[in-house]
Amino acid sequence: MTIARLKEKNQVTLPKKIVERLHLKKDELFEVKIEKNYIILIPVELKPKYTPQELEKISRLVEKEREKAKKVKAGSEFARYIDNIK
Repeated sequence: MTIARLKEKNQVTLPKKIVERLHLKKDELFEVKIEKNYIILIPVELKPKYTPQELEKISRLVEKEREKAKKVKAGSEFARYIDNIK
């Protein structure tokens, strides 16, 4: 039996044997589930929603649109501006 301790900030250190056996890496993400009285950790791999090329295109588009944007000051000027939007 392997025992782990719940530490400050609800942290649990996984035993080295388990980390090595499952080939886990630093900053690994887990889905956390509860089944009956058990805590289940399932390693997950998140895939980025956009490719680096798509992110670059999005950044260029945002900059292009930002140049067209009307600048308004916070407060009453902004309130008047949004009141006039149809």
